[in-house]
Amino acid sequence: MGSCLDLRKYQDEESVQAAFSKLVSGRSDYKAIIEKRKDIPKCTSCSKLLEGEEKFCPECGTKIQ
Repeated sequence: MGSCLDLRKYQDEESVQAAFSKLVSGRSDYKAIIEKRKDIPKCTSCSKLLEGEEKFCPECGTKIQ
């Protein structure tokens, strides 16, 4: 099975952006724009969409990880 590492924490490093840009375009002078999207958290029990600050689901009371 493949690894499930979240590498988004490295996307702001300039060396990673340069390597990604060259990989995508084949040119070293190209600057790719890396989309930074924030995942919308949801309750694992009832699937209610959360705002992100909750410690417990306001719908079902499940503890949010």
